Amino acid sequence: MSRSLEVTAIFGGIGGLELGLHRSGHRTTLFCECDREATAVLRRHFEGVPIVSDINCIEEVLGCVSPSSNLLTAGFPCTDLSQAGRTQGFAGGRSSLIRKTIALLEQRRFAHVLIENVPNWRHLHRGEYMSEVLSELERLKYRWAYRTIDALAFGLPQRRRRIFVYATALEGGGDPRDVLFHGNFPAEKSLHGLHEAAHGFYWTEGNRGLGWGEDCVPTLKGGSTISIPSPPAILMPDLSVITPHLQDAERLQGFPAGWTDADSQIQVQGTQQFNQRRRWVLVGNAVNVEVSTWIGERLANLMPYEGDRGTPLIPGDPWPEAAWYDGSTRYAASIGTRPVDRPRQRLANFLHHPGTPLSLRATDGFYRRIDKSRLRLKDGFKDAIKVHLEKMRGAAIVSLPATPKAPESAVLSLSTS
Repeated sequence: MSRSLEVTAIFGGIGGLELGLHRSGHRTTLFCECDREATAVLRRHFEGVPIVSDINCIEEVLGCVSPSSNLLTAGFPCTDLSQAGRTQGFAGGRSSLIRKTIALLEQRRFAHVLIENVPNWRHLHRGEYMSEVLSELERLKYRWAYRTIDALAFGLPQRRRRIFVYATALEGGGDPRDVLFHGNFPAEKSLHGLHEAAHGFYWTEGNRGLGWGEDCVPTLKGGSTISIPSPPAILMPDLSVITPHLQDAERLQGFPAGWTDADSQIQVQGTQQFNQRRRWVLVGNAVNVEVSTWIGERLANLMPYEGDRGTPLIPGDPWPEAAWYDGSTRYAASIGTRPVDRPRQRLANFLHHPGTPLSLRATDGFYRRIDKSRLRLKDGFKDAIKVHLEKMRGAAIVSLPATPKAPESAVLSLSTS
């Protein structure tokens, strides 16, 4: 029998988590989101759902929560946890906002809690921030399970691993493994020649890594190692180098194309339009909709998990890719990142737009970095980047305005002076 949960969404972003839950039969009755552009997107697509702006104002948030809401979602900011961010952990001012969610749970209990963040959450500073959140859930009498899930498993050509924590109240909330632990497929190991498939990489990197993707793009993200939101680059099978169109990025995240085109909604609010760069931030920070839809389906149609309990976790050991807590003991789970195994769409065929050639400046900086680095690069990759660099240099020369010819009178004047 299917069930429908009523969602209170903290850190709603552009609604990637909630869109997937809606597609699975659940409904959102409150968003909490402070970003101006993100709230414009939410108003456009979740019409009529109230939005409060500040999780710090817990009493205001609590006053807007529906009495029948039974699922709290929190895809909290990864700014201080991500390897592409400041890695300050909860000493930073953004990721530590998950503590406000815990404070809200202390005052208003939800039977179900769903939390999402980056894989580095379980590694950073020996896992102390993961420990803090899970320990707080235990203190508040929740069972929990978490699993690292890769969007590649869902057929989208984007490698995107994220940790999902699902917690249930001890008093009749059920086993959280019944939602997260179903399906365990082996990882793909396919390699392609440069002419056989498109390859994604981050042109903002090149010193210690590339974010390399075989027939896929690396994780779309809201920032970069050079502190700007930027799309990845793609080396196409014809060896052209492009950056994908924003609408294709939205589709890589499981959204319909144009999801973040909310300028009209912003104008209604009497504020200025936001630019493409801000839209890249919103898309890069979003929860993948295909993954959240799968979780929503598992929440709606519970099936008992029949796997083993796993191995008891030893205090102080690193956090594994998946684990759970039964109310008294923590266990490591031998379960991978692929709960499903849907046929992957080929990246070159997935793109609906031609993309934009990687600029001369971006290509030049990237080539300089990989030329000096000790990275092991795929055969032919550096040569392909050099060819693209020369092509862009040539295009830049052609596009330079011609030097104006001096008037004949001026030439005569110069020659006789």
